[in-house]
Amino acid sequence: MTGPLAALFTIAQAAPQVVSHAAAAVVSPPALAGAVPLVLPASVSVLVAGAITGRALALRRRILAIAPLPGTGPGPAPGGGSASASSGAGGDTGYEFVTGERVMLSGPIRRVAVGHAREHRLDVLDLVPADLPTERALDLARTFDPRAYRNDPLAVGRGAGFATVVAGDLLDRAGHVRAALDPGAFGAATARLRQFTTSADLAVVPSACPRGPLGRGRRAWLTGLGVPVSWLVASSVLGYLAVLVALALAPVWGLLAVVAYCAVPYLVFGGTALAPHDLHAAALLRLVREPYGWWRTITDPPGAWEREHADRADAARPYYRAEIDRGVERFLGPRRNDCPWCESRALTVRVRTGDMVHGKPGVFTLERCRDCGHVFQNPRLVDEGRVFYDRDHRSSGVLELRVRGDVLRARARFAAAHVGSPRAWLDVGAGHGHFCRAAATLFPGTAFDGLDAGPGVEEGVLRGWLRAGHRGTFRDLPAELAGRYDVISMHHYLEHSGDPLAELDAVVRALPAGGHLLIEQPDPDCRIGRLGRVWFPWLQPRHLDLAPADNLTRALAARGMRVLAVQRRAAHHRHDAAAAVHLGLSAFAPDPSRPWS
Repeated sequence: MTGPLAALFTIAQAAPQVVSHAAAAVVSPPALAGAVPLVLPASVSVLVAGAITGRALALRRRILAIAPLPGTGPGPAPGGGSASASSGAGGDTGYEFVTGERVMLSGPIRRVAVGHAREHRLDVLDLVPADLPTERALDLARTFDPRAYRNDPLAVGRGAGFATVVAGDLLDRAGHVRAALDPGAFGAATARLRQFTTSADLAVVPSACPRGPLGRGRRAWLTGLGVPVSWLVASSVLGYLAVLVALALAPVWGLLAVVAYCAVPYLVFGGTALAPHDLHAAALLRLVREPYGWWRTITDPPGAWEREHADRADAARPYYRAEIDRGVERFLGPRRNDCPWCESRALTVRVRTGDMVHGKPGVFTLERCRDCGHVFQNPRLVDEGRVFYDRDHRSSGVLELRVRGDVLRARARFAAAHVGSPRAWLDVGAGHGHFCRAAATLFPGTAFDGLDAGPGVEEGVLRGWLRAGHRGTFRDLPAELAGRYDVISMHHYLEHSGDPLAELDAVVRALPAGGHLLIEQPDPDCRIGRLGRVWFPWLQPRHLDLAPADNLTRALAARGMRVLAVQRRAAHHRHDAAAAVHLGLSAFAPDPSRPWS
């Protein structure tokens, strides 16, 4: 190389927080003492009613952001054309319709929808029937964020599960099957299609929504969208219990909370383009319908999409049972007696835990070097073990749907202050290319390629998130690619690789003179790591090495790289407490449907 290499890297660490507590005593005069027991219950009722009303008005603003399809207007569906219940051509070339079961769309509405999509250059237009049932309409309001859906390049699809106008070439890239879909399959298609474009919207149409019992298909639809049904139902139950508590504490004032609770459908949909056909029943009988709706959501018979996923899990059970019966201890290699970073023998156990994400059987130990601070899995997973614990890691797609765009954009902004306008960028451990998708908004002239051991990079190319995708490990990067990339990024990659020092050696060979390296990884010295086995960044058994920031700095300098910036507090993802609670609950009540349970 003819010149020095520059390196950027970010280390996720939380800044210490100090919370001071002060004691205060409030003394009420005797004349007011008797009023306190009356004021507090009334205040609870007012607070509950205010919270319910505020939330309803927030949902109303979301519904107001969904306009009627121009040229249709309120009232019955336009006539003069044949109706169709199947997916297919929309009366105009270039677009097709994805529909739910038993959906009927008239010819005029199809033509208007296609014309609107073409006029506004939309690749995806979800059609929302004006008489959508209240339960489904509220789910739409809860899950649809207009600003994010229309502007965030990483937003996932949202809709009503009725019909969607889609550009034909996008359907081909997504590999979509032309057929009417059940609720689960339609939910999955809705979420997926949005990931192939940033040009998407929703519109209300005066079509009749197919009728059915309360809760039918709801669980499958939400699951397909990637919405955690248990959390949605639990939040609804908590709101219901808050109303009951307010009513029990102060029966008269509690009626205020009851009225606010029952008025939610009117507050959300009154005067909007949506007019649910069961609006009055949903409002006046809400105290009765809501518990019945929870029960129907949970006990609804599974549809074809849900059965297919359940069959897939059942098909994996013999594999897991056979592997577990043979003993999972064989997935660990021999314990090493020295540190893989500095070769010191001064080792101590840092944490011992099980599979933190999936709960597969096995116990894993992270040890810390007392001399250099390096934390590593010891004994380490062998290749057969990594296959076992990585299997089904992303089969549900839920992990992908939870990628936070603000975190990815913060990474890109951090790099933008140092790397200029790179011609080509390689993201190592790219997955589907989420970071590249987000970074492209800040680097519009940069070509982003991805490298990953999994098939996600190939999907990323289909979505248009990556120019090219390379399968394999960074150390096996073809020699002909060396020097092609001005920037190489490794976001949460080194801790998975098994040999971070060898990865840094490969970077030196791959980067041209003046190139930049961007690294992000968990900091094992983070104070929140004292949470112990429930600190999520330990992520056993997938994280094999966690190097402190000082170790990385010295290793980079030893390879001729100059460190330009190190970020700690700003790089922290701030989800430690929530993740710790989630891990604790998952360990206490694991999902019995998992094929290894």
